[in-house]
Amino acid sequence: MDSSCKRKDKIFNFGTNIYVHVIFLFAILSALFIFIISKLTTKLINNEIIDMVNDNLSDSYSNLNETQKQNTNNVLNIIPLDLLKRYYSKPDKIKETNNNLLFKKILTLLIILILVLFIVIGITKLLCHNLPLKHILIENIVIFTGIGIVEFSFFYFIIFKYIPTKPSFIASYIIDYIKKKIQ
Repeated sequence: MDSSCKRKDKIFNFGTNIYVHVIFLFAILSALFIFIISKLTTKLINNEIIDMVNDNLSDSYSNLNETQKQNTNNVLNIIPLDLLKRYYSKPDKIKETNNNLLFKKILTLLIILILVLFIVIGITKLLCHNLPLKHILIENIVIFTGIGIVEFSFFYFIIFKYIPTKPSFIASYIIDYIKKKIQ
C-alpha cells in the first residue's frame, strides 16, 4: 500500500470514528428523550398542576366568607362540570399527533444516519480501504459507557434534586390575576 493510501486510511478512520460517535450520541439522546425525559416531563407537569390546585384553590376557598362560598357553589352548579370533565378527559389529538410525528422523525433520522454509515463503509471498501470497524465500535461503546455513567450520576444526584420554581407559582399567579380583574 503506498503512502497516499495510508494517509487516506487515517482520514477515513478518523472521519468514520467521528460519524459513528455522532450516531451513538444521537441514538442515546433519542432513546433517553423518548423513554425517560418525555414521560418524566409529563409526570412533573401533571404533579405541579395537582399540587397547585390542591394548595391554592382549597386555601382560597376556605378564606371565602359564607356569601362568597354560596355564590361560588351556585356558579359551580350552573357549569356542566361532568360534561367538561368528559370532554377534557379525551386524549388531545394534536398533542398525540405532534408527539408521534416527532418520534417518527427521530427514528427516520436515525435510520438515515445508519444507512449513510453503511454507504460510507461500502465506498471505503471499494477504495481499497479496510476500516477497523470493530475497533471503532468498541472505542465508542467504551467512551459512551463512561460518559453515560457520569451523566446519569449528574442527573440523578444533582438535576433531579433541583427545584426551579415553587409549585404554587402558576396557581398563585392565576389567583392574583383574577383578583386584580375582579376588583
